[in-house]
Amino acid sequence: MEEFRNNRQPQPSTSSKSGSKTAAPETKRSRVVVSQSKRGCVTCKTRRVKCDEQKPLCRRCVQAGRLCGGYSHESQLSGALQPALKIGIRTDNHTERLSYLAAQVLSLDNDGRPLQQDCVWGRIFVQLSNQVECVKAAAAAFGAAYESSLNNAIAKGSSSAWRYYGSALTTLQSDLNSKAAGRESLALASMILACVEILSQHERNALTHFLGAVQILTQTYQSCHGVPPTDILDKINDELVRINLLIGSYALSQTPSAMFLDFQEIDIGNDAFREPELAINTAMLCLHRSYQFIESAARLRYTYPSWKEQDPVMCKGQSDAVTECRSVLDGLTAVATRLQARYSGAASTRRESEELAEIYAIRAQLRSTIIFLLCAHSPFQTAYDEHLDEFRAVVSDAAASARLMRRAKPGVYKRFSTRPGIVGPLFIVSMKCRDTPLRALATTMLNEQGREGPTDGRIMAAIGARLASLETSACNTSSPCTTLAACDVLEGQRVHGYGVSPPRVDGDGRSVVDVRFSRPKVPLLLGWGQVDYSCLDNWTFWSEAIDI
Repeated sequence: MEEFRNNRQPQPSTSSKSGSKTAAPETKRSRVVVSQSKRGCVTCKTRRVKCDEQKPLCRRCVQAGRLCGGYSHESQLSGALQPALKIGIRTDNHTERLSYLAAQVLSLDNDGRPLQQDCVWGRIFVQLSNQVECVKAAAAAFGAAYESSLNNAIAKGSSSAWRYYGSALTTLQSDLNSKAAGRESLALASMILACVEILSQHERNALTHFLGAVQILTQTYQSCHGVPPTDILDKINDELVRINLLIGSYALSQTPSAMFLDFQEIDIGNDAFREPELAINTAMLCLHRSYQFIESAARLRYTYPSWKEQDPVMCKGQSDAVTECRSVLDGLTAVATRLQARYSGAASTRRESEELAEIYAIRAQLRSTIIFLLCAHSPFQTAYDEHLDEFRAVVSDAAASARLMRRAKPGVYKRFSTRPGIVGPLFIVSMKCRDTPLRALATTMLNEQGREGPTDGRIMAAIGARLASLETSACNTSSPCTTLAACDVLEGQRVHGYGVSPPRVDGDGRSVVDVRFSRPKVPLLLGWGQVDYSCLDNWTFWSEAIDI
């Protein structure tokens, strides 16, 4: 606000005792008001600050890490200081708004700052989503799907979200055919669409997009003819490995051999654990290799009751994989100790808390992977009963990670990460650990978790609870008050596997998931040597709709 005086100098007024007065010109004051723009963005108008009116997104909002609401002047927001848009605000440029929402979720931390500048979901995503049409369309599709997930509309099938998704598919196919976009842009757009399907819990569709990105990358590397790939291609390759870990887990971890996909080599030595980020990358590489071994071992699962004495090559591979996992665990323990010392100090930062939480989550992943590695030689579910200490360690690390994340100040939007977290390890305990108290604890912890990549903790908890009920309902103990031990759950009563469809709304308006359970028709202990368990005809499958 400015003040200024009339350029005429005022004359001092005089008065005498006789009451005579000398008239003087009156001082005039006027106010020049810099009013708030009536055409400013929704967010600036709500916050009652001046908007710079840059289109399509206000620069003031972008620089402050806030979600710019665009320039729709018919909509009103409640809560003048709310730092981001309420869901459902209409703007004159939906694609730009949704693309920026995708950046908020994929590329910014809880403080609104960009993630690591040189990673895929940092500078690379921001640059390509602003410059390349197919990447921008994919980003808008992700933003629309994320918005629908906040409104719980994905299970009901949001027409708006799938309209953007269809448009992104069309744009990607067009750019692929016309070669209007570079290979790195096409691969990134496919990765973003895989994330849309992950968010929507359509894991098979996510795998299709993932494999499309792998194929694009493979063709790119093959066409290089010895020329070193660009830095951006290497980073996209490494991110594809992480997505493979997320959507493939233990069942689909082996990428088709005709396609190029592997981590850039990292020496697992002391230097690999200098910094948290490097340590996490080392652990991801270890998980990738372990999952590949587990997948190869699965082909022998029903060939022998145990291939430990039948296949020395596989025994060596199993031993090497377990040793590598334990070595990485030791390295992560050292990193966690250093971070814990800093986190306990007065000068600890939120980022350090988040890094420590992620280290504990990766530790839980590694421990659950060790359990699968140690049981890879045996088709019997009772093999898992030998690793109760490892199951306890999984729950302990998962609890530490969850506790640290609860202490961190939540962001306006929960960031979508392609890194594995604690839902998977906890579900493994809920599914494979038959110690009743520990299994129940893991299921309870699962129920307290939200969405994590393709999985929802509450859905996994419901599946785990039902699976436990199926296995223990036929158990007989000496006393009704006696807590069931793992040995009380007989091999023939154990569920071997499950499959889950995307959420749907049933005829009564309830959100449910259809879960398909499986167990051998003749228990392994009774039919081994007479029944071919590699044949699906010798298995029983049944489906149940479970409320979520």
